[in-house]
Amino acid sequence: KETTASLLPRAARPSPGGVRPMLPPDVPQQFIPVRGNQPSGSTLIYQPMLLGASQVRVADSKAGVDVTQDVTVLAPISDGAVAVDWDHAVEAGLALADLESSPSGGAQFGAVPSAASKAKNYEAWNKDFAGWLFRTQKVDLFKSPSTKEVSRPGESERDFRVRLQQSGREARDKQSDSLRQKYAPKIAALQDRIRRAGQMVERQQAESRSSQMQAAISVGATILGAFLGRKTLSATNIGKATTAIRGAGRAIKESKDVGQAEENVAALQQQLADLEAQFKTETDAIAAATDPLSEKLETMSLKPTKANIAVKLVALAWMPHWRDAKGACISAWE
Repeated sequence: KETTASLLPRAARPSPGGVRPMLPPDVPQQFIPVRGNQPSGSTLIYQPMLLGASQVRVADSKAGVDVTQDVTVLAPISDGAVAVDWDHAVEAGLALADLESSPSGGAQFGAVPSAASKAKNYEAWNKDFAGWLFRTQKVDLFKSPSTKEVSRPGESERDFRVRLQQSGREARDKQSDSLRQKYAPKIAALQDRIRRAGQMVERQQAESRSSQMQAAISVGATILGAFLGRKTLSATNIGKATTAIRGAGRAIKESKDVGQAEENVAALQQQLADLEAQFKTETDAIAAATDPLSEKLETMSLKPTKANIAVKLVALAWMPHWRDAKGACISAWE
């Protein structure tokens, strides 16, 4: 396992142990607690690093995010031109409440870089730490392009997709219900018009058949009577023939009315078919909406404002190590 000591530049690697250095009282010092059992044949030695502890708030009303995080890191200290480079800081993995004010008994201490023995440097490092937090701290979120939903802070991509799938299913059900409510009255109205138009066709067909039959009988009887010469040509006979011919004309007109009524039914049925096809198209579009499990998510990063960065502590941190007989050191606090 990689230790904090292995991440330090050569100048800050653990040095041979000795007595605890005498530092000015205004130099802030904290001790990282020893964890775990001491390996056989090893010695406890404290090595100096710089501890930075802060509280960072990231808030964005549009994204619905308001999260506060504790950021505690350890950075190497050197006697170079840049004594502390926060870009080389690593997560401390502890809270301020874990820190101790005194070391474990019988421990040895590494040498302290000269920069760490000057109290004024800690004020500068405090400002540098705040600036580093402003540049580097952020909350990364996932965003669904189709739904515009944003993941919660700390929510994994998988969990976010599962949540999107559930909310997407609910949204599709709601859209489908709304679509049915939109089309149902229109479809019902057309079906009712088709039913009434069909009844009209049946009545007109019946009337047309009756008129045709009566006209045929009347005209046939008149013509037959005149042909056989049973009656002499008279105004009465002429009137009867005229009436019969008018009846035949009325039968022809009613036959045309039947055709128009049937055309009206066909037109209404086509309207219904078109409306049902449109309903199906919109329903299929809802069903074919983007699948949250395969949708390409966008990423967005929210950064804190300077006002939302609170530095709690910048201090010299004594890091406990176990040093074996060959001089190799391993972490004693992880």
